[in-house]
Amino acid sequence: MERKDKYYARAKKDNYRSRASYKLLEIQSKFGIIWKTDYVLEFGSSPGGWTQVVQKFTEKPIISVDINSMAPIENVTFIQGNINDPLLVEKIRTVMDSLGINTISTVLSDAMIKTSGNYDRDHYRSYLLCDNVMNISLDLLSSGGNVVLKQFQGDSTMEFVDKWKTYFDFSKITKPNASRQHSREVYIVFKDKL
Repeated sequence: MERKDKYYARAKKDNYRSRASYKLLEIQSKFGIIWKTDYVLEFGSSPGGWTQVVQKFTEKPIISVDINSMAPIENVTFIQGNINDPLLVEKIRTVMDSLGINTISTVLSDAMIKTSGNYDRDHYRSYLLCDNVMNISLDLLSSGGNVVLKQFQGDSTMEFVDKWKTYFDFSKITKPNASRQHSREVYIVFKDKL
């Protein structure tokens, strides 16, 4: 059960589906990752808090993916699927074709592994999940495209950034104010795909 805090209360008041909306709002404010004409692909979308924020910044259709179901949102095509499924890219491409989308402008991932309490194992599994997101992103992103993804921070986080930043003009690790301070989650921003 999600602990109730000021962001939880704010989300209820602002009609957001989750407190996570404020994380993306802060990232957008700092880094300007979504533009009006962007096609956005989102992983870990359920229950839809980030999706609602994305809608504020783009007029284009959004593709959202999650292992869990998500209640419908207007102008959003939802795919229930697992990031680790090798057939997922094919499913995403099918949806892109049906919407007339050639490439994705921005990939967002708020996906996270189920933590076990074992710090090293959780970090390693999160690293692998993020690796999968980046592989899919590079396959679908347009030139100049952006990626934002959540990672359970650990010893290999900088190694991860160094591995993938060579494909982009800009990279940064950030921790939004809406992230719980004791949480090890960080967000990694890659901008302007080369």
